[in-house]
Amino acid sequence: MTHRISFRSYLTGAVAVAALMINAPTATAQTPPTLPTPEAQQARVRAALDEVMAALDKSPKLKKMSAAKKRELVEFTLGNTLFVMAHEMGHVLISEMNLPTLGKEEDAADSFAVLFALQLRSAFSERVLYEAAKGLVLSSFRDKKEGNALAFYDEHGLDLQRAYSVVCLMVGSDPEKFKSLAKETKLPEERQKSCVRDYKTSLWSWETVLKPYRRSADQPKVAISVEYQDDEDYAIQAGILRKMRLLEAFAERAAENFAWPAPFAMVARSCGVPNATWNIGKKTITLCYELLEEFSQLYQGFARKLPTKKKTSKR
Repeated sequence: MTHRISFRSYLTGAVAVAALMINAPTATAQTPPTLPTPEAQQARVRAALDEVMAALDKSPKLKKMSAAKKRELVEFTLGNTLFVMAHEMGHVLISEMNLPTLGKEEDAADSFAVLFALQLRSAFSERVLYEAAKGLVLSSFRDKKEGNALAFYDEHGLDLQRAYSVVCLMVGSDPEKFKSLAKETKLPEERQKSCVRDYKTSLWSWETVLKPYRRSADQPKVAISVEYQDDEDYAIQAGILRKMRLLEAFAERAAENFAWPAPFAMVARSCGVPNATWNIGKKTITLCYELLEEFSQLYQGFARKLPTKKKTSKR
């Protein structure tokens, strides 16, 4: 698949999408969220770009990597991180709003993240989904190489199943636009047709259950705190997230768009394991620095196994 976006444009998109990602899909017109001015976005992007490249150049493992490969590595890491954060927000909405979930909650959270990106209708948001699906495919490659048994009992679906679910919703949202993607991933024509139904059902379901919890203009915003904990071992990851203000973007949009029953927090820190979680008791989303490092290692170790990218959308 491939929308070749410049690295600078990718970071610009990251800032904008992070700010918009928390807007749940809706069939009715809404007042667009207030975003930073183009000048402010560009300044932030330039600063983020300088810091990211400088940080990567200091890494012994990445020092000899070409600029193009470094760009792809950052695209992969940021795309997967944005998807994970949107996925966790799905969990927050389900638990805090007491939403009914007919099926596995992990599947619902995945569909929530995919629908967010699809509703933005941009090359960047589509790229986020492509990177997320690619990440799941690479994870399956790694498990096979390391001899890890398939966990059929896990609360999450198998990685390849999750990857195809992402692809299916993309194809279902616009069969013609993503026709090449369906062909590239060998999604059967019969399944492509049913993906249209899956997309419409998922979109309608999320719109319906979230409608009562939209914050009106006269309702106060609930406080959502943000924290980036310092850690010498993950200074690069912490610096990138801080510079992008990724947690702030999600928190600001969440507070603006929903009438939350209680405050909650978002924390980026070292956890000892690569993970991202929503803790219902502590009312905290935790994004672990180790997860960003794992995405980086996953790309470096297995990206070469992927077939050559092909164009998937018409412009």
